[in-house]
Amino acid sequence: MRVPQADNQEHPVRLGAVVFALALATAGCGPEEISPVGAGKMRLVWPEPPEQPHIQYLGAISTETDMHRRRSLLEGFGELLFGKKPEGVLVAPYGVAVDSTGVLFVADSGGGVIHAFDLKTRDYRQFSALAQGATLQKPIGLALGADRVYVVDSTLRQVCVFQKSGQFLFAFGQDRFQRPAGIACRSGKDIVYVADAGKHTLEVFDRDGKLLRGMGSRGLGPGQFNFPTHLSIDSTGRLYVSDTLNYRIQVFGPDDRFLTTFGQQGDRPGNFAHPCGVASDTLGNIYVTDRQFENVQIFDAQGNILMALGQEGTAPGEFWLPAGICVDLRNRIYVADSFNKRVQIFQLLGGGNK
Repeated sequence: MRVPQADNQEHPVRLGAVVFALALATAGCGPEEISPVGAGKMRLVWPEPPEQPHIQYLGAISTETDMHRRRSLLEGFGELLFGKKPEGVLVAPYGVAVDSTGVLFVADSGGGVIHAFDLKTRDYRQFSALAQGATLQKPIGLALGADRVYVVDSTLRQVCVFQKSGQFLFAFGQDRFQRPAGIACRSGKDIVYVADAGKHTLEVFDRDGKLLRGMGSRGLGPGQFNFPTHLSIDSTGRLYVSDTLNYRIQVFGPDDRFLTTFGQQGDRPGNFAHPCGVASDTLGNIYVTDRQFENVQIFDAQGNILMALGQEGTAPGEFWLPAGICVDLRNRIYVADSFNKRVQIFQLLGGGNK
């Protein structure tokens, strides 16, 4: 079951929504030219011509070689002396996050590591080491704080905290979680929210791992959950929860009070079959991946469907079990395309690019 592209629906979803229209009308020029990552010479846009395009495909990352970085003589000499470092290869990317400097962090649940791709310098590193010789086992979610990377490991049932350089600091939640899944970090004091799919709750911690409060219980009502998986917090402080088996997105304010919900089970535009990753851009648009529809649906701030991106497949712009999603300050969209072993990168056209 899948949702086709919006312009092919029997009941088409047009892009005349206020947010998109204003973005295109007020933009003096297109997004800043950047060097695509692994994109070749193709130009893919959604919707397809003759419609006005709103999303453009920029490229994909499957290995560190997709960064097109040239080795220095010193690095080459080091490899002769000490051997070649393990190449960064995505096995099953699940969680993604980008910091303000342009470093893309990827939680690789299959590889058991965190990949860090610097999209500006094209440098690469990976990390997984914990204390006393232990390593990450199945990292599935990550969130960025001011100077930290918070990683949910579903096998270890804990949050592992690293410096952005990859140095392990500490872990928390081992005595609290049943099946931790998504994670988000509220900026400022690094208040950390963790979705526990096994308990059907959200758990809230301070930056040192001290439990502050719990949110929700299992149920169908506002503020209740049924296997919550992914979390995201936007620039206004709104918390988005992918309430997966209630087939909806729930939205909470900066004070954790329930605000609204959108979505329901179904196969029409705006419905969900398996909502997964959730993120928002600088214009307030909300992006939701669906692992059964194999696409990304885009909604306005009120939860009205704007368009759908992608379908099942392996080609650029197609997905196979998409998972986490994030949007950076330039409104570039990063999708963990898990079974295709890559992160695909797109650009919102026409507005909000910094």
